[in-house]
Amino acid sequence: MKLSTLVRHLDSKGTYNFSDVEIIGVTNDSRNVKPGYLFVAIKGYKTNGHNFIEKSLERGAIAIVSERKYCLSQKIPQIIVYDSRKTLSNLSCSFYNNPSQKINVIGITGTNGKTTTAFLTKFILESAGYETGLIGTINYQVGKRVIPAQETTPESVKLQSLLAEMVASKIKYAVMEVSSHSTAQHRIENINFKTAVFTNISTEHMDYHKTISNYMDAKIELFKNLRRDSFAILNADDEYSKYFSDKTRAQKIWFGIKNNADIKAEICSESMSNIVIKMIYLGNKIDIKIPFIGLHNVYNVLASAAVTLSLGFELDAIKNGIETAPVVPGRLERIPCERGFEIIVDYAHTPHALETVLHALKNLVKGRVILVFGCGGDRDKEKRPKMGKIADENSDIFWITNDNPRSEDPARIIEDIKVGIKAGRPFHVQMDRYKAIKEALDEAEKGDLVLIAGKGHEKYQVIKDAKIPFDDKEVVKNILSRY
Repeated sequence: MKLSTLVRHLDSKGTYNFSDVEIIGVTNDSRNVKPGYLFVAIKGYKTNGHNFIEKSLERGAIAIVSERKYCLSQKIPQIIVYDSRKTLSNLSCSFYNNPSQKINVIGITGTNGKTTTAFLTKFILESAGYETGLIGTINYQVGKRVIPAQETTPESVKLQSLLAEMVASKIKYAVMEVSSHSTAQHRIENINFKTAVFTNISTEHMDYHKTISNYMDAKIELFKNLRRDSFAILNADDEYSKYFSDKTRAQKIWFGIKNNADIKAEICSESMSNIVIKMIYLGNKIDIKIPFIGLHNVYNVLASAAVTLSLGFELDAIKNGIETAPVVPGRLERIPCERGFEIIVDYAHTPHALETVLHALKNLVKGRVILVFGCGGDRDKEKRPKMGKIADENSDIFWITNDNPRSEDPARIIEDIKVGIKAGRPFHVQMDRYKAIKEALDEAEKGDLVLIAGKGHEKYQVIKDAKIPFDDKEVVKNILSRY
């Protein structure tokens, strides 16, 4: 694509050394630059891309977008812009020929439930015969191609390229988790969403957003840009939904259990393997056996059902998709155990998620709830004592251990967690996560349940700058094989 075509709609401060070169790629990462690329310098959260402009030239960049003019070693076009993040989104959309106009994009946002709702929605659509792409926390899926996810919602260049690949593969639907970071950083700014879902809000990512107001504003961006012929799927039982409703022009579909809603559920029965609900929509009732556990998964099912109803699917097709859906990796995932107790691995790493999961499980267990958990380093420190308090109040016995300490001292993180635990309450500290899991499994007896929380689908521990292989599920299987 010619540079003039690519930049013609940009709001720029000025252009220097312009020549209409042929651009064969766009990136904001100097490590990804190839000959013929346009490099966009962005001020990141940890690093500033403007410091890597010369590095991009060494790798073959033939044009630069930046927020100020630089004296460069090579005389190449420089486009100076007010906000290079917004500009990257615009350029990415143009370079990949605006793919979201040619595919039905479904965006899902909220603190908890995004991944399960995305997987469920994808499975309902595919069980009805429609190949569906996925962009989310666990991985990105384009047809049979599965790409490990680096971020829940990738940078705009990657995002637009994935959508373009889906369009080229004639995929009709794309289901996308939309993180608050992605909206704050303008990654989704040029995407046309057919449907957007709000699951719930609880305090998270305060290290980045600083206040709950900023966090909500980031989430709301997804809904502010919806067109009138789009759909907003809103949780009638979450108090924050009214703010999302007020900020969108889209048609609204409400889901819930307690409050008035367009699509509701009555819970008929629960067990360690499923929940049976009666789903009600426009006076029609249908019984559905959900192959997951937990009240929060009923909400995820209702959200997925509301999405597919907005797209014109019938209740029978939705029921079939839900009832045959596979377990979402690392989300209340049961590990087979022949010793008479249950083992569950779950991604719960926020106070709200951990409390929700523990509430769901303790009502289903005859014996004790045994918990293994920790808190991540270089993240919101205020949640640590909250997690300790939740463990104290909702488990019978628990281990505090490492969970991606990153650059922080693991012992300091554990001390922060202990602040929330009432004086005199017995518990275990074992910083070696493998040993903590083994000790918890050694403690378990017939009728008990062991919940290993925090990492879910992750296959590594982040310690300082290293990603060390570590998979809770594989660790459990390894320990069980030794008994």
